[in-house]
Amino acid sequence: MTDAVMPQFVPYWGREEAEAVSKVLGSDYLNEHETVRKFEREFAAFVGARHCVAVTSGTAALYCAACAAFPEAESGGGRGGVLVPAHDGIFAFNAARAAGARPVVCDVDGRGLLSEPEESSGGGAVEEGIEEKARPIIVHANGRISDAVRLVEDCAQAIDHHTPNRISTYSFASTKHLTTGGQGGAVCCDDEDTFDRLARLKDHGRSDRQHLRPMSDRYDTWGMNFKMTEMQAAFGLAQLCTLRDRTRRFGEMYRLYRDLLGGAVAFDDAEPRWYVDVFTPHAKHVKDALREKGIHCRAYPRPLHLQGVARGCAYSDREGAFANAEKRHATGLYLPSTTNLSDEDVHRVAAEVKNAAATAAAA
Repeated sequence: MTDAVMPQFVPYWGREEAEAVSKVLGSDYLNEHETVRKFEREFAAFVGARHCVAVTSGTAALYCAACAAFPEAESGGGRGGVLVPAHDGIFAFNAARAAGARPVVCDVDGRGLLSEPEESSGGGAVEEGIEEKARPIIVHANGRISDAVRLVEDCAQAIDHHTPNRISTYSFASTKHLTTGGQGGAVCCDDEDTFDRLARLKDHGRSDRQHLRPMSDRYDTWGMNFKMTEMQAAFGLAQLCTLRDRTRRFGEMYRLYRDLLGGAVAFDDAEPRWYVDVFTPHAKHVKDALREKGIHCRAYPRPLHLQGVARGCAYSDREGAFANAEKRHATGLYLPSTTNLSDEDVHRVAAEVKNAAATAAAA
């Protein structure tokens, strides 16, 4: 890629994925069946969970997890507040709202992890009315693992992690190191009751297909259609075979970036597990300068409390209440992170980052 345009991230696949999908196309099943069950078993083993339920996307996984974890909200019981981090995009926020819970947007700490608010002291937009027992959806920011012990964790950026006895969600979108053909997701858990509930939530309230039984026409519980296809599962199984190698290569790339960039930019203390992220007060200048050289970067997401869809959902409207999320948005960049980049590619990116940062600092 040295002389070509370098995307910030691009999914890649090869003969193994093509052959796996072709095999499914020659079979009797396209809707989920044995290939999906095999993918679920192997992915659960990969992350260390007892059960896995494959779904259509990471957002669908978060939605099912929220419904399973907060059943009162789904049934109209008014679950109350569910805390979501301000700088993690819209996904946990949308899932909580769709599940009938009340998303409450909170700031993050220095690592980008949810910073739970102190006891209400008044003077904020949502502060005065927030329920005392509002519970968070833990989002592991770029693979940095939260120490909090809560029921639902979003592992979309921590693909190889599962906390025992927690409901863990995953995304297999094209922006991830494992994709099931562009979209896809999964929910992992360790207890039978949660597994059964998740299986029903993703298939109109039935669990027959999850156990490869003939489909019934009885619907004793509520659910939607979030079933993964056999083609997606076949693609994912092929990708899963090389995922350890991809994560190993990503670690090598990150450490090389750190060695080459030195003090030109700042890094978080913990090693990331999704994209290589750096921080500089000149983030916009660096991003624009690299794009002129054919190198694409990705800015940190706009904080939720600044999004129109989340208006009125901020825990507090006091000045500085979202200082960390705003700082990370203003200074954070994701560098090219596709794991088939060569060391020469990484050297090229690092040299351009150093040059752009130095030029901006001298201006």
